[in-house]
Amino acid sequence: MKKLSILLTILAGINLLSAQQYLNYQLRLEPVWSRVADALGEPGSVESAEFSPDGKYIVSGTKYDNSVIMWRTSDGAELWRNYTAEEVERVGWSADGKYVAAASEDYLITIYESKTGEVFKTIKLKKAVDGLTWSHKGALLAVGEEKTKEGDELQGWIHIYDMSTGKEVKKMDFGNTVNELFFTQDDQYLLAVGHGAVKIYNASNWKLEQTLKPEYHTIFTSGVFSPDAKYVFAVGQGGTSRGNAYLWEWKTGKLVKMFNHTGKKIESVSWHPGGNYIAHAGHDPYIYVYRVFDIINNGNDAIPVAHKVWASDHAEYIDFNADGSFLVSAHQNGLIKLWVWMGEDSSVNSRRHEWVRKNQTDAENE
Repeated sequence: MKKLSILLTILAGINLLSAQQYLNYQLRLEPVWSRVADALGEPGSVESAEFSPDGKYIVSGTKYDNSVIMWRTSDGAELWRNYTAEEVERVGWSADGKYVAAASEDYLITIYESKTGEVFKTIKLKKAVDGLTWSHKGALLAVGEEKTKEGDELQGWIHIYDMSTGKEVKKMDFGNTVNELFFTQDDQYLLAVGHGAVKIYNASNWKLEQTLKPEYHTIFTSGVFSPDAKYVFAVGQGGTSRGNAYLWEWKTGKLVKMFNHTGKKIESVSWHPGGNYIAHAGHDPYIYVYRVFDIINNGNDAIPVAHKVWASDHAEYIDFNADGSFLVSAHQNGLIKLWVWMGEDSSVNSRRHEWVRKNQTDAENE
């Protein structure tokens, strides 16, 4: 009887595990393709990869073979390739999809025509650039330089260019190296993430609106606004040798949560456009996904990982496309990878079919 009881307990555990796996099966990132972006492989590194506004293309920039490559999302076909004199730290798309910008360590911003790869314009700076982003509307380009020392003062300049005229319209001193820049969806605010702090600027007058930082010095590597612009999520190293993730209600400066599940440096974050999930990746072989609800409503040490997927090597950058259906990751082994997003909304296909049916009916009745 005792043996039977033990057997039934084991079987119950197996059934429970299977049921739990089934319940969690819906949320996942599934691999689509991998491509060689840095031809040096393991000694190489892809520093940045970003979707075009329509999601049909991906541009990547590499650290050691100094390449800027245009890829087609659907099949990973290489459309064009150019080289810079030094490593490419960051690439990004203009809002209209006509141009891509690449920041390289030779103090140069190169603007390429996205269809052809032809050089459209170059901007020469006095320091290397780590952060770069375009506005979601219009033609503003924001770039953030590495730190420089003037006397006893550290400086780190953010330059704002109106690329419709090619002129610099504003220059702000962040006070240290700027690692990442990000506009809100409505372009009202600019997020600057770097050594020592996270800062938010009002894009109407470029005044500093908020400074976010813990009590100890932190080197922030990446950050992003939530789609509704209520929160800022940033990652960095400080206080301990490992990296931490921070969630703020940025307008009040309230730190909502600080946590780390990797024990490693976190390099990049991306907020799912639907607003309910955050992904991050860095110096361990996984991409992590969290539910925003879980981050807000659980203690720092009790936040569940909603999903993690083995990505094979350290990631330098991740980016969701505009509708959140795909994610691209850039890795230190020279690869970029495309992942398809499978969410937890079981009604998404039925709602899409209903949308198609309604539009077809409306068209027939016109």
